[in-house]
Formats: sequence, C-alpha cells, structure tokens
Amino acid sequence: MCGRFTLADVSTDQIRDLFLIEDVPELGDRYNIAPGQPVAAVRFNRETCKREIAPLLWGLVPSWSREPTGGRMINARGETVHQKPAYRGPFRYRRCIIPASGFYEWAGSNAGRQPFYVRRKDGGLLAFAGLWDRWISPDGSELETCAIITTEASPFMQLLHDRMPVILEPRAFDLWLDPEAQKAEALLPLLRPLDGDVLEAWPVSRAVNNPANDSPDLMRPLR
Repeated sequence: MCGRFTLADVSTDQIRDLFLIEDVPELGDRYNIAPGQPVAAVRFNRETCKREIAPLLWGLVPSWSREPTGGRMINARGETVHQKPAYRGPFRYRRCIIPASGFYEWAGSNAGRQPFYVRRKDGGLLAFAGLWDRWISPDGSELETCAIITTEASPFMQLLHDRMPVILEPRAFDLWLDPEAQKAEALLPLLRPLDGDVLEAWPVSRAVNNPANDSPDLMRPLR
C-alpha cells in the first residue's frame, strides 16, 4: 500500500522538465503527506489541452457518492481498478500522476512496526499512477479528490510489504495521461512493479506515525 509520502527538495524546473508542464506553482517542501491532505497531481486539462498541476485531496470520493464523508479510498488495487464501481469511471477518464520524492512503508508486526523511507537511488522523482474524481454538492460546490494505485511488490519491496505504489516511468506518461486512451487492455500493463534495482530504503523514526510531524528529520536514517 502507500499511506505516506514526501515531496521535498524538488525545484519547479524538475517538475516542469519531467512532466512537460508550462506553469508550475511553488509547491513547498512536505515531509509527511498523509491521507486527507492536499497533494499536487499532474493531469490533462481538456479545456486548455495541456497538462497542469492540480491540488487534489488524498482520499477518493466517487462522483456518485451521496456525501463526501466516510471512508475515503486512498489506494486502488491495480489488478481490479478497471472493475470496481468507485474506480471504473476515473480509470477510463480521469487519470493523474502524483509526483513524490519518496514514500514511507512499515515492516514487521502490528505491535512493533518499523517505518522505512523509500526513494530512488539516484534521488530522482517518483511518479505515482493515480486516479481523480470530482464530487459536486447540492449547492454546486466542488470537491476534487484522488487515490494512488498500488500493485504487487517488487522483489526489493517484498522485504518491507507485499504491496507498493505503481511508479510510472517517463515513457508511460503520455499514454497514462491521454484522455483518449480508455481501454483497459492498453492501460493495465502499465500497472506493474518498478523494474530493476532502482529503489533504496532505510529505517526512520516512528515520529512519522504522527501526521502532524513534518520535518526533514523524518527522512533521516535511524542512528
């Protein structure tokens, strides 16, 4: 699964160059992004015919929900994302990419789970495959939310957990963000574990368990 991640020490130029977005806002450093908080998502804007950075709340609320409350869905399983009622529409029409500099995963028993920080060995950005949806209230106000797609863990990630976020490579961005690409047989092959010896991880402080904590210390290796 993916329950916390970071977006820190990333320049607007990095976002612009990787995702080919003309107008990139200052995003600020965030070291403990948690469900229910806003995230920066890359999506295709049909009106401008360009990619954009959109602020979405993490925890998907389907457009057909009666209320925007309750158990929002932070992760969608890649194996069934095209079948589940909450995800079928977003999977066909409202896909996004969520940039991250790393993410946290917990290993061990429930009694003493140890958090680890996971990132690319080269320090580059991660690109999580995501879905978004728009819920409209009776008064016309809108709420835009998202979920991160997960897949079975790579051999490296299996040391920590049996699931991991789908991390897209740049060559997959065009297809994933293409609003005309709607067939599951074309999109599902993208939802697989990251290939190769790309990631690294180290244990970090349990202070990350509290979403109120948000500092660079959370990513630092335990002494």
